[in-house]
Amino acid sequence: MGTYGYISIIAMVCYGFMLLMFLTAKRNKIVNSFLVVLVGLLFWAGGSAFMRVHLWPSYEFWYQVSLLGILLLPYAYYCFILAFGGVKKGLPGKIYLAVMLICFVVNIRHGVFLGCPNVVEKNGLPTFVYEIKPTILVLFFPAGIFLIYLFLILVRICKANPNMKVQYEPVMAGVLVLFAGNMLLGIPFFSGFPIDILSGVVNVFFLFYALIRRRLFRLQMLASPSLCYGVGFLFSVIVFLNVIPYLQKIFHIQMNKNTTLYALAFAIVFLVIYALFTFLWKLLVRSVFVREENYQTEKIREFSSAISKTLDLNEILDKTISVMKELMDVGNIYICMQDAPGQPYRGVASDQPLNDLTFTMEEENPMIQWLKEHEEPIIYRDFRYTVEYKSMWESEKHRLDKKHIRYCAGMKDGECLVGVILITDASAKKRLVYDEVQLISSVTSVASIAIKNSRLYERARQEARTDEMTGLLNRKYFYEVLNEELEKNREASLALAIINVDDFKLYNQLYGVKEGDLCLQRIADIIRSSVGESGYTARYGGKEFAVLLPGYDLFSARNMVESIAKQIYVMNNRRTDMKLKAVTVSAGISAAPYAARNVKELMENVDLAVYHVKHNGKNGIQVFDMMFRNNSEGNNTRNHTHIYQEYESTIYALTAAIDAKDHYTFSHSNNVAYYATSLATTLGMNEDMIEIIRQAALLHDVGKIGIPEYILNKEGKLTDEEYEIIKGHVEASIDIIRHLPSLDYVIPAVIGHHERYDGKGYPRRIAGEDIPLTARILCVADSFDAMTSKRCYKKAFPIEVAREKLLQDAGRQFDPDLVYKFVECLDNDSITLVKAEETVDNLKEML
Repeated sequence: MGTYGYISIIAMVCYGFMLLMFLTAKRNKIVNSFLVVLVGLLFWAGGSAFMRVHLWPSYEFWYQVSLLGILLLPYAYYCFILAFGGVKKGLPGKIYLAVMLICFVVNIRHGVFLGCPNVVEKNGLPTFVYEIKPTILVLFFPAGIFLIYLFLILVRICKANPNMKVQYEPVMAGVLVLFAGNMLLGIPFFSGFPIDILSGVVNVFFLFYALIRRRLFRLQMLASPSLCYGVGFLFSVIVFLNVIPYLQKIFHIQMNKNTTLYALAFAIVFLVIYALFTFLWKLLVRSVFVREENYQTEKIREFSSAISKTLDLNEILDKTISVMKELMDVGNIYICMQDAPGQPYRGVASDQPLNDLTFTMEEENPMIQWLKEHEEPIIYRDFRYTVEYKSMWESEKHRLDKKHIRYCAGMKDGECLVGVILITDASAKKRLVYDEVQLISSVTSVASIAIKNSRLYERARQEARTDEMTGLLNRKYFYEVLNEELEKNREASLALAIINVDDFKLYNQLYGVKEGDLCLQRIADIIRSSVGESGYTARYGGKEFAVLLPGYDLFSARNMVESIAKQIYVMNNRRTDMKLKAVTVSAGISAAPYAARNVKELMENVDLAVYHVKHNGKNGIQVFDMMFRNNSEGNNTRNHTHIYQEYESTIYALTAAIDAKDHYTFSHSNNVAYYATSLATTLGMNEDMIEIIRQAALLHDVGKIGIPEYILNKEGKLTDEEYEIIKGHVEASIDIIRHLPSLDYVIPAVIGHHERYDGKGYPRRIAGEDIPLTARILCVADSFDAMTSKRCYKKAFPIEVAREKLLQDAGRQFDPDLVYKFVECLDNDSITLVKAEETVDNLKEML
């Protein structure tokens, strides 16, 4: 076959190899134009090689194929260079293609431009001799003009974007090599050597390198199954053609020209060669070309798996920075995030804790706008030649240049750019690695999805925690915050205020529900701005707001609530569109641990304080304190010590009804009132709470009015059914009291006076400090009087026996702290045993 034939076949294999690779690659205009170049080179090299080996059908046919390839190459390069530079094709290219095709067709029929060569013997070898005619200029002159035009286009592209000069360097080097290879054919030294075909192969590899730099082809594609099988087939054909003579000689001697076995043996040998070359190609590509890409792919897969398991934004950003530092040799990495549309992008994360994160990038920054419109990262060196860079402020350019930015990448949530990654150079002299851009794209794509999920989760979490109308915390989440803050402030003060809007139903009736909603929103804004970062604000109810102030004492909390109340009172004065009535509020304040030991007590105390303000004429602030009283100040204040006197007649009417049914129940209630109020006084409770406990004690058994007398006065043991009826007196008491709104403040004490500290009581089976303090006090007083009083079914226990029974059940039936305090009062005679005659006197006095 000769040197020329072998090199030509190798060139065809290379062209075919490239063609297979790019047929399996992702298609775009540049890749398609490169395929046109490959087809032209394949026609030229293949036609020339097959012509010299006189392959079927004839050397004249392959000559025409080779000539067609030569004529089409300028147009192929024209398509490639324009697509590579992002320039649309023009009319000159179409004219050249049409002229060349016409000339080619004419030349086939008549050979007027360059006829088919003649075959002559020279030194025993067939040689092709061409008859050069002046008409050949008709072919080469338009081609020369067209190449000059193509060169001018290239100069114009590089002038418009100087950075494209770097991109075109491999392309121009390939064209020069191709041109030089054809010029060297005229030198005698290269006579008989296919330097032109070899230069074509080198040219293709230069173009291939240019595409890799533009990230239009990845080496990992070399390991694709279709390419491996294609390459194995090409190499198998070449090797098989060279071993055929040896196979013919061997099989001719050993098998006596048995054609069936001859064909079978040839097929087996070809399959073995094919399998061997396919395996070797896969091994070569995977171990040499794509090892790094496989490593990067595995790391990105691990990164994707890791951040898919978290919804914490800071953890996602840290893992994003970590994987970039691991896979790329770069300097510092900064991540800037936007809190909300319209706000600047500020630094939130970096690879070094001491890096400056105070810089910001405005949303109007041209680089930000470019990242919004494009999916790929910015190579900052390339970006400096763009119009967007030139339109940036000098301060913005200086800030980026000072940090030696290398890449800029965007992280998107749909169409919204939520973050920007800035990557700096490790060294100013380090050359750009274009594969890094694809790597950054992969990492940011995965990170963007994780950030989107994190933001969706945070948005849903925020919506679940906040009130839709006011934007404050909702009641459910406020309770969570209250419990957390109470635990944090065990050794400090925690103030709680409830602000209730007065006569809000009337406000809605006067101005409508829509205006009422606006009123609540304005109140929420006042509360939020007043509290700021000092505490938490929540919409506690329909017209109630809660303010939690960690570290605040009662007096500082009162000052803040007073300021809020004043702002609410005058807020409607600012309305110019309509005249609205002034809005007032009733507020209650309490604090832990001074006035409450747990969340339940704290909430009950604040609710009670609000209740007092409401019954005191509204538009006021009441501070609830267990250790001392604070009367509300201002106009129309009343003495809360006497607020309950207006309910005395109702209470006495109910107690008289009890007495008509059961004298014991009435006297027992009076005794319990004495013991309970005495214990409350010893505990240091304020007068309001003592009065509430007294009234609750008088009414705690009012439900026994509905119990049959034979059960109340039964001397023997009650049956299970009768005991269940007796237990129902608690619910009966509540049913009576709840129809008296002026007395509903005693319900917590009444409903819980038969609950046990260990949770085995009734009716709700609650335990410990979940039982209201007033109810726990009633429980001790009720049990002590039941033990020391004579009843129809038992005798009275001595005080010493009752004392011991209280101590035995401390922590089980009773609150141990209350029991110890009660026993202490018995021991020092601050609480004395009530005599029967004293009870009768009290009864007569009350009635």
